[in-house]
Amino acid sequence: MIRPIEHMKHQVTQLSKNPLLHLEKMKKQGKQVTSETDMLEVAIHKMGQLLQIGFGTAGAEIIAKSLSDGGELDPMVPGQKVNAIFAFCDIRDFTFATEALQADVMIFVNKVAKITHSHVVASGGSPNKNIGDAFLFVWKLSITKNGGRSRLQKELFDKALASVQSILTEISELDNLSNFLGDETDSKASWKSTLEHFQVRVGFGLHTGWAIEGSIGSKVKIDASYLSPHVNLASRLESATKQYRVPLLMSEAFVSNLTGSMQKRTRKVDRVTFKGSSEPMTIYHYDDRPYDVLATTTKPSDYPELIEATSWADGSEIRRAGVDVTEVTNAFDSGMSLCVREVYEDLFNSFLDGKWNRCKILSRLWMERFPGDVLVHNIVEYLRQHSFECPADWAGYHALTEK
Repeated sequence: MIRPIEHMKHQVTQLSKNPLLHLEKMKKQGKQVTSETDMLEVAIHKMGQLLQIGFGTAGAEIIAKSLSDGGELDPMVPGQKVNAIFAFCDIRDFTFATEALQADVMIFVNKVAKITHSHVVASGGSPNKNIGDAFLFVWKLSITKNGGRSRLQKELFDKALASVQSILTEISELDNLSNFLGDETDSKASWKSTLEHFQVRVGFGLHTGWAIEGSIGSKVKIDASYLSPHVNLASRLESATKQYRVPLLMSEAFVSNLTGSMQKRTRKVDRVTFKGSSEPMTIYHYDDRPYDVLATTTKPSDYPELIEATSWADGSEIRRAGVDVTEVTNAFDSGMSLCVREVYEDLFNSFLDGKWNRCKILSRLWMERFPGDVLVHNIVEYLRQHSFECPADWAGYHALTEK
């Protein structure tokens, strides 16, 4: 009688100290339920697992406090400030898919969750919120005594980015909805005639900053989550991926914490202010493919219009802009990514500095060599809206008004 009760007490004590304790280590392997005490022990084990799944990492303190204080769950307590990496993920064209999938939409969302959660957890992160087609992931950070980042923390930024890239790659390889869901749905499902070739795609926003971790709700229903402008900014970045036609956007704060080898693969996309903020920010994309792959990527439908818009009548325009076409061509032909990157940096800085005629010429040369690079297409489209004339009040950035 006493030993089973002591073991159950030990389980609860361990859970109160560490609510995220791996319960399988506490479970007696191969033990059969033969008595009432065994049934109670199994029930404690299952309840612990349900708490972990329901509250996640953000709810660890809530679980610990509730278990240690006699089980009273009080959400009306202050949260705690934490530093973390935030990744916001969204499923593309979800409304369209939902209407066609009907009941199978749950299988679809949970398949996306299975892929994203497994990669995030493997990289040291934690899934937090699932809201329909949106997911929030968190990698908690610690600050050294001098206020900097340790090497281990730097590597966590790399791991977070690598996990996002792995998710994008896995989903891209599964390609269409039929392959994505495989044999998990009825072969005669009605959606298979209309959505068989539907392309499954997701978008990501990556940012880092502080947030308040705690419980949201009442004694009727509680969610353990994170609240802060930085969480919102991760969501804004993800939303902007649709506008920039890329699967991933990262903030300047996030990219600055990557190790050098990872930073070399990032490229500046734009400098903007997001809705609800007046602070300009440079946003980045990650080049998961070599530059020579961009040379063979499919051209967008408006490519001829962009080429026509960036044309020039004679060499005088090139001379006034100070562009050495031969030098740019040699950089492309060198096959060295560093030289190619320098051309892009010149193009992008010309955009920020208001040298829009120079930016136009460099963009034309870039698009001729890399016709499928949407980052330059976005810049040209913005310049074209202003007839390639830099406004007098240009401050090196512009506002994104969409949420």
